[in-house]
Amino acid sequence: MSPRSAAKTVGAGFAIAALAALAQLGLASGFDLLSWVDAAPDTADSVRDYRQNANLAWVAWFSAASCVVGGLASGAIGSRAAARLGPATRVTAVFASAVGAFLIGPLVSLSAEQGAVFNSFPTKPLIAAGIGAAVGFALALIGLSSRSVAVNVGASVVLVWVLAILAVFVEIGDRVSPVTELAVWGSWAGPDSALGLRGFSIAVPFVVGSALIGVVVAVIARRGPISSSGYRIAAASGIAGPLIVTVAHLVAGPSRGDDIESISVMFVGLYASIAGLLGSLIVCALPKSGGQIDDAPTRPEPREDRTGLVETAPGWTVPEPDSAYDDTNKGDTKDLPAKADPEVDWVQELKPVEAGATLTADPEVKTEEKPKRRARKATGRSRRKLGSDDPPPEDPA
Repeated sequence: MSPRSAAKTVGAGFAIAALAALAQLGLASGFDLLSWVDAAPDTADSVRDYRQNANLAWVAWFSAASCVVGGLASGAIGSRAAARLGPATRVTAVFASAVGAFLIGPLVSLSAEQGAVFNSFPTKPLIAAGIGAAVGFALALIGLSSRSVAVNVGASVVLVWVLAILAVFVEIGDRVSPVTELAVWGSWAGPDSALGLRGFSIAVPFVVGSALIGVVVAVIARRGPISSSGYRIAAASGIAGPLIVTVAHLVAGPSRGDDIESISVMFVGLYASIAGLLGSLIVCALPKSGGQIDDAPTRPEPREDRTGLVETAPGWTVPEPDSAYDDTNKGDTKDLPAKADPEVDWVQELKPVEAGATLTADPEVKTEEKPKRRARKATGRSRRKLGSDDPPPEDPA
């Protein structure tokens, strides 16, 4: 790859990741997903603890998702710019995407400081953005080599945004917190349900969606030719998208210490990761017609069958040459009996060929020799005097 194409690929990764981060930050502010206001819209109680933890989770998730989007986009642009994208350029472009996605951290910190929420410049958004960018960096590198991982992460990003918009406009059950949590849409269990008021009940939409995404992506990966290593990655691809949500909730931590409702939010991504992984594993565990392509195919060894044909390659056979000796005896070859046909003698005596004789197919038939022509004896022309009566010689000219 030329230096110009490499610079274009790296620059595209940084720009696309930064634009994705800014776009998500703007949407989050518009839907009131990311806000530093101390009170919720419907109550005057302080919700500062809930907002801080929810905002950190959203920041980590925004950073990871933006890095994956920028890294995959840089790989697509680099593949069009040159026939082959070198590994150094690939890693550099993904790293530039991580840097572009990390820009969301300083922007959120500045917004929190200007909103008089913190007395000093907050560093927690920077840490959350850095961890999210690191997770996105790893997933982007894997996604460039495995399409199933890239598709799973992209579908998971869309699912999280759908659940966030539904949580803003449609209320289901009791809210787990006064703010919009990452990948949480209401509560899907009542007091008499086996799921309980909290816990798994708040993770039902994201868990079901992650399981379906894992199944669909694994089915698509099985349809085409795939190598053994790619098949194993496709089997584990169901955990890729929910893994970002799990890391984001772990970075934020519980909002109120030992509060059960706060701790239950942290298990949403874990439940979804297990469901997505089980979905892709079950699909890939089913027998596939035609198998998969080996990573390093070995050359098949020749196999001999009873028909006397030696198989050198699939679909190609050559006859085995007959030996002039019987292979029943394993001793010296001079003692082996010959397998010659008595009607056809292939061993013939070599006889000298006389000069002038013509070789024929049958060595016993001899050709008659033709007598040699005697060379005419050159007679010299005698010199004599020409008489007056003799005629003059003719001019040869």
